[in-house]
Amino acid sequence: MNAILSRWLLLLLYVLSGEPLSAASMVYSFRIAQITKQPLAEKTGNQRYDVIALIFNQHRKKHTDVSQKFAGGLGSFIYDFEPYYFRTDFAVAHVHEAACGKTTFSGTETDDLLFTLGRNFTINKRTTVTLSGLFGVPTHKIYRLQHADFGENQVGLGLQFDGSYELHHTAALLYGTRYIYFVPRTACDSLRQKHTFTIGNVADLLFAYKNNWGQHGLEFGYTARFQFGAHITPNIDDLVQQTNYTRSSFYGVYKYKFFINKVTNRLLFNISYGFDHKPKCFGNKRIITLWLAWSINF
Repeated sequence: MNAILSRWLLLLLYVLSGEPLSAASMVYSFRIAQITKQPLAEKTGNQRYDVIALIFNQHRKKHTDVSQKFAGGLGSFIYDFEPYYFRTDFAVAHVHEAACGKTTFSGTETDDLLFTLGRNFTINKRTTVTLSGLFGVPTHKIYRLQHADFGENQVGLGLQFDGSYELHHTAALLYGTRYIYFVPRTACDSLRQKHTFTIGNVADLLFAYKNNWGQHGLEFGYTARFQFGAHITPNIDDLVQQTNYTRSSFYGVYKYKFFINKVTNRLLFNISYGFDHKPKCFGNKRIITLWLAWSINF
C-alpha cells in the first residue's frame, strides 16, 4: 500500500512540476533537410546520388531549471532521378537531461526513419519548386511521458512544398513550408500506465538567403515551427497543453565545395539559435544547435 501511494505521489509531483513533454528529432529538421538537398539543384553533371554524414550537438535550456543535451550523428541518402528524387534519413543520439544540476536521465536512442519522395518543377529560368511527400517510421517506444526522448516515435505522414528564386547566378532566395500529421500510439507514463498519445500536427516555415562564390557559400535563414493538436487518453492534467508550442529559430551555415578524383564533396558547418514563444513558462528559453556535415555527390 505504501509503495502504491509513493508511486502516485511521484506522478503527482511530476505533473505539478509542469515539465513539458520533451523530445527532439533530427530527421524531422526542416532546416537540415533543405540545406543538405540543395546540391541536387546545383549539380553540373550527371550526378544522381548524394550521401551525407552529419554530427550534431544540441543544447536546450528551459524556463524551468531543466536542461537537455542531444549529441549524435545523422546519415542521409538521396537518389535523384529527374525530375523526381528519393531521400531517406536516420539518426542516433546520446540524450542527457538534468534538473537543478542533477542528472534525471542519460541514455542513447535512435531517431525515426524518414522517407521522402518528391518532384521538381521548373517554373521559369529563375524559379524552381519541389513538391514532396513524407513518411516517418518509429524505431522505438514513446518515452517522453517518462523522460526526454529522441525521435517523435509515431508514424508521420506529411506534405512539403519548397522552392528557390535566383537573384543572380551566385545568389538566391529560398522558401518552404511543410505539414506533418502524427498517428496516435500507445505510450506509458512513469507508473507504466498506458495512454493513447499523439503530438498531433507539425507545421514548418522556412525563409533563407544564400550566396555562393567560387568554392565557398553562405546561407542565412529563419524557420518557424508550430506544433498543435496534441491528444492523450486517459488525460494527465495539462501535459497536452504543454506539448503544443510555437518556436522560432535563426541559423547560418558555411559551405565549402571541393573535389576528390572528380567527385564533388561538400563540407557544411551550421549554427542556430532558437526559442519557444509558447508555452512561455515551460518551453525552451534557448536552443543552440551546432552541426557539421560532409556530403558526397556522385
